[in-house]
Amino acid sequence: MTESSANISKKILFVDDEVLLLEGVKRQLRREFNITVAESGKTALAILADDGPFAVVVSDYNMPGMDGIAFLNTVYQRHPYTILVMLTGRAELDVAVNALHNAHISRFLNKPCPKEILQETLADGLEQYRLRMSEQLLQMQLQQANQQLNLLNDHLETLVAQKTRALQLQYRYVANMTQMNNSQAIINALVNTVSELTGLHDITLWLSPQLDGQFTCHYPIDPKPSGFHVQSCPDGIIASTLADKQIWQRVALDEPSLNAFDESLFCGQPLMSVPLTGKQGVLGLLNLAGDDSRHETDTLEALTGMADVTATALQSHWHREAFDDAQDAIITALAKLSEYRDPETGAHLLRLKKYCALICRFLAETDKYRDIITPEFTEDLVRSSPLHDIGKVGIPDAILKKPGRLTPDEFEIMKMHALIGGDTLRTVYDKYPSQSFIKCGMDVAYGHHEKWNGSGYPCGLQGESIPLVARILALVDVYDALTCRRVYKPPFPREQAKALIAEGSGNHFDPDIVDAFLNNEAEFHQITEQYADIV
Repeated sequence: MTESSANISKKILFVDDEVLLLEGVKRQLRREFNITVAESGKTALAILADDGPFAVVVSDYNMPGMDGIAFLNTVYQRHPYTILVMLTGRAELDVAVNALHNAHISRFLNKPCPKEILQETLADGLEQYRLRMSEQLLQMQLQQANQQLNLLNDHLETLVAQKTRALQLQYRYVANMTQMNNSQAIINALVNTVSELTGLHDITLWLSPQLDGQFTCHYPIDPKPSGFHVQSCPDGIIASTLADKQIWQRVALDEPSLNAFDESLFCGQPLMSVPLTGKQGVLGLLNLAGDDSRHETDTLEALTGMADVTATALQSHWHREAFDDAQDAIITALAKLSEYRDPETGAHLLRLKKYCALICRFLAETDKYRDIITPEFTEDLVRSSPLHDIGKVGIPDAILKKPGRLTPDEFEIMKMHALIGGDTLRTVYDKYPSQSFIKCGMDVAYGHHEKWNGSGYPCGLQGESIPLVARILALVDVYDALTCRRVYKPPFPREQAKALIAEGSGNHFDPDIVDAFLNNEAEFHQITEQYADIV
């Protein structure tokens, strides 16, 4: 059942079979948080049923009767809005991935967990829960508003048409929120709807994504972004808007002029400043410029409503995008395990991501690959490309770090890294077959040393029997090796590297991918220069 806004739960449940740990948690956090503890999953489920709702549930992994994965998955099925956290002494990769995808956790913490990190995690979880429940309340309110509109008398048709335009735009805007998959889409939708509502086009949007009082301009996008801190604002309309959290609008054209700082935040004659307010304060300013001196109450109410919806949606997406970034960071950290033992790296992983995105962008516009290289295909390849050499963790240092050319026997051992990496990711994929990026990483690890003519390794695959993701990675990996310094060679000149890739068409590389490279070689070179290794 949806909670009222005044009664959104702030309760936290800790579940662990270690009684001393639970006592320590209660002792450390009782002044800051409303903590309940349980010594097993079964007991915890009973507490959730009798004393819920709980905003955050923190669970151990190893527990008798019901492990943490099974317990948290059950909690998710019964209480889908509760924020789930795993706190465990087991930091293995398979446990983390299992918890992430089968227990629906938002954070994975290791024991012992510093108090500061635990406090931050719980505070963030409470805020995420508040945002989820606020969104549910907002949807209910919008449904009620829509029902009320349908009950209006037909005799008021003309009046309704005048007064409900703003509400209709507001309702359409909120309804479209469910289709927004990132914060930038929300920003664009807000600006477009506000422009339609007010008839104004000179709009600026200043946001503080970190909620730290530091604002930067997110619309229009400035190639040289400027910003300000709330504490540095001189007295004026911006300082007042941030402090009062109320809309400011110019009453008349002959009002006293604004100060230079205030005017700098508008794209013309300042007309209106609308604060986007969340629980932690103002997270954004929507500034409108123009010649109209006043707007009707309906318009102001619609702007206020859209600002509130946008603030909630942006915070939700910022949290989600931070979670995606954390997932990417975990993948990169795993890939770095091999790179820390390999002297031929640096910014290698970042360059490969960007090279892969370039190839995919080009091929996706061709008739042959338009239906194959989807946005999801590209996202999986970019995300999993850092895992291509993860198998190097199984190669002895004497071979991996050898500065000179490998002997035939040593090279045979080195070639095993493709099988080691592919087999490692296959074990993960067998457990989590719904995770397409793991399947992509497995294909890349196995196949990035295969060659178009069948002379590669480890399986001697030929032509299109080599997975497309591996054929793309094969080219960009070789290109990066050619253009970057290694312990045994200097970087090849640009034209020589380009010529060597072209010569490999139909032998080493897929001709279609070589064609994509040649059509984007200038951008490849730009990435090489921009993200060069620091030596």
